[in-house]
Amino acid sequence: MIPIENIYFLLCYAWDKLEQRNLVKAGVSGQKSIYELLASILVRELPTLWKKGYFKNYTEQNQYIQGIRGKVHISPSLATGAFEKGMAYCEFDEFSDNILANQILKSSLVRLLKVSTLSDKIHQSLHTELRRLYHIQEISLHEALFRQAFAQCHRNTTYTFLLHICELLYGQSMVSEQGDSILFRDFEQDDRKMAGLFEAFVRNFYKIELKSAKVFRERLQWKLTGTEPQYLPKMQTDISLVLQNGQKLIIDTKYYARTLNTYFNSEKIHTENLYQLFAYLKNQPDEQAEGILLYPTVKQSLSLSYTSEQHHIRIETVNLAQSWEKIHEDLLEIVTKNLPQIPYSFD
Repeated sequence: MIPIENIYFLLCYAWDKLEQRNLVKAGVSGQKSIYELLASILVRELPTLWKKGYFKNYTEQNQYIQGIRGKVHISPSLATGAFEKGMAYCEFDEFSDNILANQILKSSLVRLLKVSTLSDKIHQSLHTELRRLYHIQEISLHEALFRQAFAQCHRNTTYTFLLHICELLYGQSMVSEQGDSILFRDFEQDDRKMAGLFEAFVRNFYKIELKSAKVFRERLQWKLTGTEPQYLPKMQTDISLVLQNGQKLIIDTKYYARTLNTYFNSEKIHTENLYQLFAYLKNQPDEQAEGILLYPTVKQSLSLSYTSEQHHIRIETVNLAQSWEKIHEDLLEIVTKNLPQIPYSFD
């Protein structure tokens, strides 16, 4: 099992919010689940917004008001007799903290109150924060709203971090059959969610920790000739990495409960993973590029090496159950085996 603190570190890298990782050390560690940890961090950080003042922005308002403000809509004002009452139906911008980002925060807190597995202490903190947000509108959440909210306050790192937490809590929650409570899915058993998290974590880890390297996702073109190329599937790497010495690595991350496949009592690399990496190597311009299949593991460790013509292929694992310092060391070792050692101190 991956320790809860390590899952949180993965999330901080994946969200590009590395400065938030030390919140685990600030008195919110020891929770029984990643959801309890994230809820704890959410209610711990919200007072920071309260002290600074909640984020405000201009929002479009369309309503009947006393007098005239902004653009007056004549037809509805006449139809309802608003003018005779000294009122008008107006469209105007209002500078307010009742914006989408704050509405998501409030609505997320309301949902968390329906999670019975969270501690009484967290529930008390949720009630405290909701009282501060009494004037903010509660809304019905859906995935598209989070993208809009990120765009609304993308320069505010505290907001974006808390919105990431709200988005994950929303995406992994479901209403109970009785409809009166919220349940969380087992995060670590959600292979699709964990696969996406592991890929984003590894890519941002190398972006952050290998300052001299170029780390990116690469769109590759098939080295095929023929008619109607639009029918060929798109091909994009998880991670393309060019080191300081010019060496290029194509890293394909995979996530499985078991690192290897079992076939007639014999353990094998997942066939489709090897085919995919082989296709990346054969259809990209650097004929000396090296390919790495990278798997997370908590039990079985592997470091295998093969050669196909000019290309070197490795299968590597990183143990996510070990200490974070060792995870950091192993990930750097995987891509810098032939380079000078990179010093690092864990804060």
